[in-house]
Amino acid sequence: MSSDRVSFAPRRTTVGRTTAGLMAMSYPIVMVVLALAVGPREAGDLQDIASSFIAALMLVIALPTTWFLSFDFIEVSRTTVVIFGAVTSLPLWYVLGTALAVRSETWGSWLRRYATVALAWTLANLALLAIVALLTG
Repeated sequence: MSSDRVSFAPRRTTVGRTTAGLMAMSYPIVMVVLALAVGPREAGDLQDIASSFIAALMLVIALPTTWFLSFDFIEVSRTTVVIFGAVTSLPLWYVLGTALAVRSETWGSWLRRYATVALAWTLANLALLAIVALLTG
């Protein structure tokens, strides 16, 4: 064994683009699962209505393209909304994950950037909802 092959310098870990893209889809998938866990068709009290509202909000944050189906001339079921949102939104989250992988040298930096983007996206949606609620009274 040659001594010139031994190095104690820290290694640079490259972030795999495919893996990062797949990992980026974890946030919206978890949000969708949590949103679908609430039964919107169940009759109940005010707490159930609030839970259904929160579930719908989580679905829109996780799958931002679902608002396309909110037009009056489109009659869709709950399943159609979820499938359309997943098919059109999950590729956007995948592209986000791969774009962050290109700019990140380590998984730690990728995770920090991804958490920042996911948090900013969620807060921007909540702020937009608050502004719309304020304007509509």
